[in-house]
Amino acid sequence: MPRSLVDVMGTLSFKRRGYVPKNGGEYIYLLDLIMGFDDNQKITMAAAAKVLEETVETSYAKGGREVNLTDQISKEAVKDIVHGLTVEMPLKEPAEKKQLKQLHIVADEDHVAAQFWDKKGDLKISSAGNKINTIIDKIIVVFEDVIDEAPEGASYHRYKLVGKHTFCGVYKGSENNYKLWQEVQDYISANYDLDVLERVYISGDGAPWIKAGAEIIVNSRFVLDKFHMMKYLDRSVSHLEDEDEMKAYIWKCLNEARKDDLKDIYKDILRVTKEGRPEKYDDVKETLQYFLNNWDGIEIRYDESGHVWKCCAEGQVSHALSDRVSSRPMGWSTLGCDNISKLRAYTRNGGKIIDLLRYQEKHQALQAKRREQDELIADIKRRQDGWDYAEILNTHVLGTEKPKMKWLRDIIDQKLA
Repeated sequence: MPRSLVDVMGTLSFKRRGYVPKNGGEYIYLLDLIMGFDDNQKITMAAAAKVLEETVETSYAKGGREVNLTDQISKEAVKDIVHGLTVEMPLKEPAEKKQLKQLHIVADEDHVAAQFWDKKGDLKISSAGNKINTIIDKIIVVFEDVIDEAPEGASYHRYKLVGKHTFCGVYKGSENNYKLWQEVQDYISANYDLDVLERVYISGDGAPWIKAGAEIIVNSRFVLDKFHMMKYLDRSVSHLEDEDEMKAYIWKCLNEARKDDLKDIYKDILRVTKEGRPEKYDDVKETLQYFLNNWDGIEIRYDESGHVWKCCAEGQVSHALSDRVSSRPMGWSTLGCDNISKLRAYTRNGGKIIDLLRYQEKHQALQAKRREQDELIADIKRRQDGWDYAEILNTHVLGTEKPKMKWLRDIIDQKLA
């Protein structure tokens, strides 16, 4: 029977002999079994890796064109490859864990346009006439320090995160959010000596999913991100005549954690705004409430001053997520967005896609073997329920005499206990 597979060297076309069991059933192609080809496989692992390497950086269409020099596969075929992935790899623990007293984490999110939720056409429309189609794509970056790589005497800065490791994905809901932060904790535990690590600073905009990390990450504290502090502050004083002077005073209150002084100045701003610019009143009120709700994240900047408070969350979102999933007009499924985001994090952490595909194939084969064993055990237990003691003693299951089948003999022998 003929078969074709797309490979990085071109399309492989060959014939293989099929065998049918004597007692009937479907044909078995031994060559497929030896080579590890699935029944519905159209592309080799090497070609799939090459497609994904391009797809994760550009688009499904360009990924399909990069499969080899003479062929290409469709966008739908590339999408099927992406959707069929499970982007998980076991942690590799170093020979020796790093001994640092402090670690830093920045956490943020990208807003991605959903094409649909479960099927095309199921997006709802808001009262304003807009589609309700926002996917929250999360990013967490763990790093050790920030250094300036700009040449000495340069008029600009070029900051670099030292020891950076990125986590990305949709992780919708509290249960999946817990899973995300647990992955971060597992990475920290595997790479850093927890007996030496005194503090982990989690910097973000104060979203509940980010603050939840402080409950999971050992020895961690939440720090309010400077970018979002500036964003709220600018919005609350942009209408004032003495904007620069007022902004400097509020920054002083924030940097010195003077809560009462902050409340007093915003009371004055609210009074002036209500009288002269009532349309800005809600902006001022929301800013004050934002600062008060995240006061613990503001206070730590004063209590533990001198640490790395460089603002880098927006840059990480842009490079790791927005460049691919939201900077151009496109729609995503939740699964596609999640897997592409995780792949971008995986490759930026130094992972090779071919290694991921090999691990996934091995992992799937192991899972299939476990399912087969579970079905065999369940079948034996069902039959045992109707056996009496004499039948158990005289029962022989084919193959259990082999040394590697001891686990199955133990299951059967449990009835004798």
